[in-house]
Amino acid sequence: MKRILASLAAIAMLSAGPATAQGWGDSFSPNQARDAVRNGKTVPLSRIFGMLKQQYGGYQLGADLVSKQGGGAEYHIDWMTEDGRKMRFIVDAQSGAITDRRGG
Repeated sequence: MKRILASLAAIAMLSAGPATAQGWGDSFSPNQARDAVRNGKTVPLSRIFGMLKQQYGGYQLGADLVSKQGGGAEYHIDWMTEDGRKMRFIVDAQSGAITDRRGG
């Protein structure tokens, strides 16, 4: 019985954990992100990548477009610098301005 309960608990943690930890409920789908750029509501991610590459060198590890609590959207970008430092940038999706930087 303990073995069954432990298995059920493990399955529940594996299925629910990543979605809540990553905040996927607030993420835009690829189609929503594309439409937001087409409608002029967000800056293209390629432009932000170019700005980060110019300022920090390196390359993008991952990026998500997420809704902000007060309205609007922001990009969460994981970045690897040329010298191997991992950074996370929060970028206002409408203006393209970096609003927060962590790591590095």
